[in-house]
Amino acid sequence: MTWPDEPRPRGGQERTPRPRDESSPRYQGSPRYQGSRAVGPGGYPDEDQPVPVPPRRRADGTRRLVTAVAALCSLGVLLLAACGWGVVRHYNGRVHHVDLSLAAAGRPAAAARGTENILLVGSDSRAGTGGQFGEVDGQRSDTTILAHLDRDGSTTMVSFPRDLWVTIPSYSSGGATHPEQRSKLNAAFALGGPALLVRTIEGLTGLRVDHYVQVDFGGFQAITDALGGVTVCVKELPASLRARGFDNLHDKMSGWSGQVGANRLDGAQALAFVRQRYGLPEGDLDRIRRQQQFLSVVFHAMTAPSTLANPVRVRDVLDATTSALTVDQGTSLTDLEPLALRMRTLTGGGSGFETVPATPATRAGQSVLLVDPAKLAAFLAPLRPAATAAAADTRAPAAAESTSVARAGQPASLLAGGATAAATQPATGQSSGGSSCTY
Repeated sequence: MTWPDEPRPRGGQERTPRPRDESSPRYQGSPRYQGSRAVGPGGYPDEDQPVPVPPRRRADGTRRLVTAVAALCSLGVLLLAACGWGVVRHYNGRVHHVDLSLAAAGRPAAAARGTENILLVGSDSRAGTGGQFGEVDGQRSDTTILAHLDRDGSTTMVSFPRDLWVTIPSYSSGGATHPEQRSKLNAAFALGGPALLVRTIEGLTGLRVDHYVQVDFGGFQAITDALGGVTVCVKELPASLRARGFDNLHDKMSGWSGQVGANRLDGAQALAFVRQRYGLPEGDLDRIRRQQQFLSVVFHAMTAPSTLANPVRVRDVLDATTSALTVDQGTSLTDLEPLALRMRTLTGGGSGFETVPATPATRAGQSVLLVDPAKLAAFLAPLRPAATAAAADTRAPAAAESTSVARAGQPASLLAGGATAAATQPATGQSSGGSSCTY
C-alpha cells in the first residue's frame, strides 16, 4: 500500500516503494514525515509515539514586542497630532479677524518665494479699559513695525514713527470719497482703519504686506501679566539733558515711574514704559526704542524654559495673546509661526531692529518727522524685490522734501546740515548687537 501523502502511480497500479536512505539528512529532516507525526524505526510514522512540539523561537517573541511598541508609538503620534490640531483650531477661534479688502491692482509686487512681510500694529484703542489710559475717540496706531522675514533666514524689524509725515491714499468713508492727503502716519489708521494703514505703508515702502497683526492696549497688559512680568533696562540720562528738563524716570502723561538699570514690570507698568514720549530726548524715536526693547524681552520670556516648562503659564500666555490679537482674514496662527521662531533670536546676529530714517520738522503747524524719499529707498533697498528696488532708484531726487536724514544707528556725521542736540545722540535701540538699555 502507499501512504496517503505519497502520490499514486498512473493507471491505478501500485508501485513498490523505493528504498529510503535513513542516514540521509534530507530524509531525516523532511517535514513530510516529521511535521505532523513522530518517526519510528524504518522512517515511517509511528502512531504510538507522541507528536513533538517545535520549540518557540525567541526571535518570534522579540518581533512581537517590537511590533507592539511600534504600534503604540504610532498611536501616540496620531493622538498628539490630533490634539495639536485641535489646540490650534481652538486658539484660532479666539483670534479676531478683519477684512482688509485690498484690491490687487496698484499693490507692490509680491516678495520672492520664502520671504514674507508682516505688519505689526499696536493700537492705542481705549475700548474696554474703563478709562484707565484716558479717553480718546476711535483708535490710532501707536506702534507700527514691519517684520521682514527674508528667505535667507535673517529678520529685520522696521519701526515707523507715528509722527512720520506721509502720503495717505484716497479712501471712502460714510459714503464719501476722500482724496489723497499728507498727514501723520497714525492718522491713516484713525481715518480708514487697518486697510488704509496697510495701503499707506505699502505706498511708502514699496513692500507688499503679506499678513496684518494688531494688539491693543489691553492686550499688551494682559500678555505681560500672563508672563509674570518682564524686566527692562533704563539708561541714565546725561546731566546736560536732565538740566534741560528731560526726565526718563517719571512721566505724568503715561504714568511711568522707574529707576536707572533693571526694572521689573507688571502689565500696567510695562504699558506706561512703552507709552512715554514726553521727557525723552528724541520723543517718538526714543519711545520706539523702548518698544523695541519691550518686544524683545517679551518674546524671550515667551520662549524661556521657565515658561515652556510651566503648563499653567503656557495656557495663560496663549489665552492672553490670542484674545488680544486681530489679524487679517487670510492669516492664521500657523502663518505666524515663522515670526515667533525668528523672534527668539532677536538680539542675535541674524535679526535686528531698524527705524525709518527721519528728522524733526514742522508741517501744517504740527511737529512731524520727515523722510527723504531717495534716502528711504536706499534704506529699504535690501528688503525690496529686485524689480521694485530698481524702479525706486529711478525716482527724481527733486521730488523729495528738503530734509536731513540719518539711518538709525549710524554716526551723527551722516546728518546733513545742522541737527538738534537730541538728534545727535547715538541710537540706543535694540539691534543685532546693540545695547539692550534705552532711555
